[in-house]
Amino acid sequence: MTAINYHLDELEIAKNKDDVSHINPVFSDSDKIILDIGCGIGQTFIAIDPVDKMCVGIDIDEDSIRYGIEHYGDKIQFIYSNAKKIPLPANLCDFIYSRVALPYTNIPKTLNEIKRVLKDDGRVWFTLHKKQTAIDNIKLTIKKRSPKEFARNIYVYVNGYILKYFHKSLPFLNGEHESWQDAVSFKKLMVKKGFDVDVTETDEHMIAEGYVHSLPVQSN
Repeated sequence: MTAINYHLDELEIAKNKDDVSHINPVFSDSDKIILDIGCGIGQTFIAIDPVDKMCVGIDIDEDSIRYGIEHYGDKIQFIYSNAKKIPLPANLCDFIYSRVALPYTNIPKTLNEIKRVLKDDGRVWFTLHKKQTAIDNIKLTIKKRSPKEFARNIYVYVNGYILKYFHKSLPFLNGEHESWQDAVSFKKLMVKKGFDVDVTETDEHMIAEGYVHSLPVQSN
């Protein structure tokens, strides 16, 4: 499956409230400038179809950004970028969300950037990965007998514990980051990084949402 086809499938999920995988953030009237981290082709914005908002999306997949500009560039400002250094000025955004991508980033560093770009009263909303997801992926790669995928998924499993106990993320051999998140530890990390959040779990999802608070951001 190509990245574009994946995002088109995600668009259908984002539109279909009856899909078990459906989960979207809720925009408020005060959210005038909104950033989507890992926007893909802009599927979440397109599904929600906000009015009178400045919609900005960043993604590391160049083809997805190109597709988004071609099809939805009149509604969304697309930027080819990762989350390590968001190419936006400080104190700009009212709301920042990541429907898929946060667990695939260096989360402590990404949270620093999110805090920098948000306004003092800004909001955040993220979906997270449960530990069981990492375990299921390991079992799947054992069945597939794929050593490379097995090594990658073992890394994800271990890195989740590193994030849980040390609030750090280590890169895989190719420099990419991925981890699962523990709800209690993630909430503590968010407080350390300058946020007041609640983390809720359902059968299908784990969601963190909250606000900026006034404590200084820690750099690590």
